[in-house]
Amino acid sequence: MHQHYVMFKLKSEYRKDLPKVVEKLKSLQDKIPLIKMSEVFINQIEGPHSYDVMFHAVFDSTDSFRNYMIHPDHVPVQKYIEERVDKIADLDFVI
Repeated sequence: MHQHYVMFKLKSEYRKDLPKVVEKLKSLQDKIPLIKMSEVFINQIEGPHSYDVMFHAVFDSTDSFRNYMIHPDHVPVQKYIEERVDKIADLDFVI
């Protein structure tokens, strides 16, 4: 099993886009069957090192994860988010 966690810190001029970022992340579960389970968390406590949103997705294998990364429904979401973020933390674990 492959666990994928990614956290995003939005640029201040894109804070207004947080609802759309969350919507796009949540939509991936329905569009991409490779995702076995996903969750989206919005940070509620601001701090100097905090991120705004975290996406967690579970895949059967690392190969499934790699195919997800190039999936035609994932790529535009990734691009949309990357244009709006200042920082990204990406963590992957294989169980």
